[in-house]
Amino acid sequence: MAIESRPFGRTQDGTAVTCWTITNRSGGYVSVLDYGCILQAIAPALPGRQPLDVVMGFSDPAGYEAAGGFIGATVGRCANRIIGGSFRLNGRSYPLFCNEGKNHLHGGRIGFSKRMWTVTPGLNENSLRLTLFSPDGEEGYPGNLWVHVTLTFTDSNELCFDTDAVSDADTVFNLTNHSYFDLNGGFTEASACAQTLWADAPFYTPVNTDGLVDGTLRPTAGTVFDFSRETALASRLAQENVQLASVGGFDHNLVFAPGDGPKAVLKGLATGLRMEFFTQSPGMQLYSGNYLRVSTGKGSTPYGRRSGICLEPQFFPNSINQPQFPAPVLRANIPYHNRTLYRFCAG
Repeated sequence: MAIESRPFGRTQDGTAVTCWTITNRSGGYVSVLDYGCILQAIAPALPGRQPLDVVMGFSDPAGYEAAGGFIGATVGRCANRIIGGSFRLNGRSYPLFCNEGKNHLHGGRIGFSKRMWTVTPGLNENSLRLTLFSPDGEEGYPGNLWVHVTLTFTDSNELCFDTDAVSDADTVFNLTNHSYFDLNGGFTEASACAQTLWADAPFYTPVNTDGLVDGTLRPTAGTVFDFSRETALASRLAQENVQLASVGGFDHNLVFAPGDGPKAVLKGLATGLRMEFFTQSPGMQLYSGNYLRVSTGKGSTPYGRRSGICLEPQFFPNSINQPQFPAPVLRANIPYHNRTLYRFCAG
């Protein structure tokens, strides 16, 4: 095992960025930036195979800043949309910065995805700990919040994403990672959509024509959101469907069934590489990269629409304003912990 760091360039405001890489004994590696806690590379190395980088990313900070799309970033305080840009907590209303029309998205104007995190060694030789402090009132949220993300990459090609947090006042907290996956490694629409998905998700949260959740749950059975059997994403995206048409493809929250075991499995049809996805979060935003901008990624790879698929573990969109949904409320001085694990294996 080895952990190395290297300069990664500077942001537009001149801040120096560092890239940290964990390499396992098989030669697989995971790279993370202190800028945005961005997963810049995830490259498992299975027996008899060379490492294959399976996430979109860039070679310098300018690439991330120009492309948008939260590529690879860790987003918060609250991932996804808060409709109307405000919420009520303990009888008080909190207005937030609206960075998507009249709505608050992925933490606001300068969310966690644009902040500099402090990187220290983890507890083991194969882990790193990234820490962020978010002061009371930042982007409109109450409470001084301390966040720790511990990344562990094992010799078995398992990437563990542990989140720990504590606040000195009740607040909203819904952290996720926004990586775009292509287990075929091509990062074109044809390649990324030539992946299959299985998900243990009996319900989804439908959206209106404006792409915002309507506050209900609907069964996935018999719909384009039914992934109870391994299903090719391309075939689903080709279907005519009102829900898909409203957001240009998948941009929907799947509601997981309770219980242990994998919550989703993504597989590359060309490579046979599988990613088993475990999480303690109640849902997952399935996003097919419908609005990705044209850009040039690592290795001069051209990116565009649907170049990668997001599986974002989370509380449901706008759940702080929907009492029937699980509430993403972090109570004062009560430690929070959540684990998401990505297990890569031959399929």
